[in-house]
Amino acid sequence: MSLNNIQKIIRHIAAKIKANGFTRVAAALSIALTLMLAWLPLARAAAPDIKCPDGKMADGIERAGSSQYCVVIRKFEPAGASARVLLVFLHGDHGGSVELPVDSGTAFNLSQQLKATTIALQRPGYRSYFGVSDGTTSAQDDDYTPGNVEILAAALERLRTLNPGKKILLIGYSGGAAMTALLAGRFPASADAYLLAACPCDVPQWRQWRNALLGKADHWTHSLSPQGEVDNIKAGTRISLVVGNKDDDTLPKFSEAYVASLQTQGVKTRLTYAIGATHVSVQRSPEFFMLAQELAAALSR
Repeated sequence: MSLNNIQKIIRHIAAKIKANGFTRVAAALSIALTLMLAWLPLARAAAPDIKCPDGKMADGIERAGSSQYCVVIRKFEPAGASARVLLVFLHGDHGGSVELPVDSGTAFNLSQQLKATTIALQRPGYRSYFGVSDGTTSAQDDDYTPGNVEILAAALERLRTLNPGKKILLIGYSGGAAMTALLAGRFPASADAYLLAACPCDVPQWRQWRNALLGKADHWTHSLSPQGEVDNIKAGTRISLVVGNKDDDTLPKFSEAYVASLQTQGVKTRLTYAIGATHVSVQRSPEFFMLAQELAAALSR
């Protein structure tokens, strides 16, 4: 039903009210409101088409973003998926190349465990069998840059437009967790809650420790650090962190320091240790899925 037709019906109802007195006002207004509410979802769904630089449409199924920048995505929609929450997953560092498996991987597992529509988002500059995301990356993974964060924000804005009425839970792993934290500070409208798994949240300290451990001088010069941008995160933001107690890459102390800084800002945060989990296996830990479920449930209320 078009808006013009709804307006005609409302005018007709108004005429009836005038002719019959005010005893039926409540019923008439109720009918009008019902019709308007029925039309609103259709209006939201009619989001304008956007063509990505690679010629594909930013349809929320294969691509998300703007006419300037788009990222590759994969969508998992299990039977009986929640109508209230959209999960978006950001993968870790892989030197510019990543797989987006259609029937396995963390995003797929999240969709099955939480019974929620889940988007696997391919980070800027990364390539896979499904295409190349706009943005920059390198073999050294020094790509937590302002430009890449902005590209991710545009993708999330598009996903929100294409999923009206749904709250977004943004989940990041390792380097994806750092990007998730940066989005929470720089683009707070990107998501409604955040889960960081194995976060290298203090990038300079993490790189210094890694270089000393490996005997390298691999200094990053382009990446932002979540620890350095804590002041940008608004009080009341909902952020949870999980780290394996056997993580020998992004050590628990980097998550601990970040949580302590968030708490001084009045941010709703908690840190959970995944017992027995390593840097990689934290994505399969019960604690990881427990926190995701808790945040999704909170957003569904």
